[in-house]
Amino acid sequence: MRRTNSNDLSGKTAIVTGGARGLGEGIAWALAENGARVMITDVLDAEGEALAAAMGGAGHKAVFRHHDVRDAAAWQEIVAATLAEFGGLDILVNNAGINFVETIESATEEQFRNIVEVNLIGPFIGMQAVIPHMKDAGGGSIVNLSSNSTRKVVVSTTVYSATKAALANLTKTSAAWLGQYGIRVNSVHPGAHDTEMVRKGFEQVTDPAIREAILNAIPLGRLGRPEETGALVAFLASDAASYISGGEYFIDGANSNI
Repeated sequence: MRRTNSNDLSGKTAIVTGGARGLGEGIAWALAENGARVMITDVLDAEGEALAAAMGGAGHKAVFRHHDVRDAAAWQEIVAATLAEFGGLDILVNNAGINFVETIESATEEQFRNIVEVNLIGPFIGMQAVIPHMKDAGGGSIVNLSSNSTRKVVVSTTVYSATKAALANLTKTSAAWLGQYGIRVNSVHPGAHDTEMVRKGFEQVTDPAIREAILNAIPLGRLGRPEETGALVAFLASDAASYISGGEYFIDGANSNI
């Protein structure tokens, strides 16, 4: 008889926002490869449909739906579609997010409001949308994608970092309240990963020496891979993490430690 809980997610259903590419794609694959049924949501329809088809072709159960996380009505539709498609809802991964390279001096009010809507208010609405169903089921797991910028100061991501720090705090306060229902809430804090968002950010850094310095500052000496963050999220979503809630988990090659 096993003495430890399993990473197996068989029979569980997950929603992954921003799941069409990048970290979201890596997370969707990791959940599916551990047995979960996955509702992939994004505003990138072509990429999302292609991913769902690829996952289906690999024998996994995955569906894509268009989803603007800023819209509360859209959240209700996604939850209803997930329940209709898979018959349950056990895991929410709030991965959808945006970034731009601006300082406190150069960022505009419009940029600030937009990034807050996507990175902070979207996860807030999403958690509220799934809580009733997780309560009915006797528990669940919510994983919010924050950033290692919550403890590593980078002046060009001033507004982005503020939203991710707020999300990390929202995660902890939510975990403290939702524990009474058996709902666990944790945040994952990636550093630079090999995703389109990071590559676009690098393109805005015109000095090759600066780009090289960014990579050299990572003790493991490379960018992360989306599937590595996916594996961490899958663990936190599983029963193997049954006593883990309110935690912050950094996955950045030790970059936030220096």
